[in-house]
Amino acid sequence: MIADGLGRAIAFRLASGQAHELPHAVPLLDQLPSMPKWVVGDRGCTSHALREHIWDMGARPAIPPQRHEASVACPNWIYNNRNQVERL
Repeated sequence: MIADGLGRAIAFRLASGQAHELPHAVPLLDQLPSMPKWVVGDRGCTSHALREHIWDMGARPAIPPQRHEASVACPNWIYNNRNQVERL
């Protein structure tokens, strides 16, 4: 699911069974009506390719790395507001 900063749904896709949702991230981002300033995702969306796609769109990713990965820029002040989407 992709939502705006107010927690309103914009688009969604269903992953089958135990399939990971990461392959659906780029098609969902492509459905955004306008360019966001930030794209926030949880650790399950950690991917260098996804971060690059977000940068190429002109937005900034706020996706923390997995605990075993090298650190990447993920501002806490943006990431801490992800609960707006998670409660959707």
